[in-house]
Amino acid sequence: MTSLGSRKASLIAIMSAVSILVAYSKGLALASLPGVVEFMTVLIFITGYCFGALVGGSVGVIALTIYMLIPSPFAHPAVWLFSTSPILLVVMALLGGMFGVGGAYTTKFTKPGRERRFTLTLAVVGLILTFVYDIMSSVGFALAYPAFTTIWQSIIYTFIPLFLPYPPIIHTVTNAIIFALVAPVMITAIKALPSMGEDERTEEPSLVS
Repeated sequence: MTSLGSRKASLIAIMSAVSILVAYSKGLALASLPGVVEFMTVLIFITGYCFGALVGGSVGVIALTIYMLIPSPFAHPAVWLFSTSPILLVVMALLGGMFGVGGAYTTKFTKPGRERRFTLTLAVVGLILTFVYDIMSSVGFALAYPAFTTIWQSIIYTFIPLFLPYPPIIHTVTNAIIFALVAPVMITAIKALPSMGEDERTEEPSLVS
């Protein structure tokens, strides 16, 4: 394995672990707000933005797969194997990868510099990606468990406060705010690290790494 390949593999392992750890920590700290506030997807996006589509997409797939298989670090092992349909697992893994690839693509049209414009752009991108994520995760649930709901019903339920006092689509709004607050600061800080190297700080991450 080349040094570049080793570096990417290390980044994938580290950022996947960090994303999962943050997701579990949030779940334990804010258990009363399920589906409203989460920081996993913005970390996946930042990874893709800073290190390219291969790293970001891989982190998204790995992090969402593990998080879906083990929704709680204290869950019984039986829950890990039997609680999630393989169809839903694949859908969620692909949606996780979408945030990483989306982060890499975002470098094509916006970069740190003009603070307000950069922040607004990342908020809008976060809004769009999360909207797709929320809708398609509902569709994935319907495909995985057709006995419980249809595709159209699952989409409608995304906008209705059925089991919680707020509709699931609120995640789209809160995540856009998180993207605006977290992504610009972390991207700027990561790009400024000496270990990034001059080339990595000035060149756009490739979508095909």
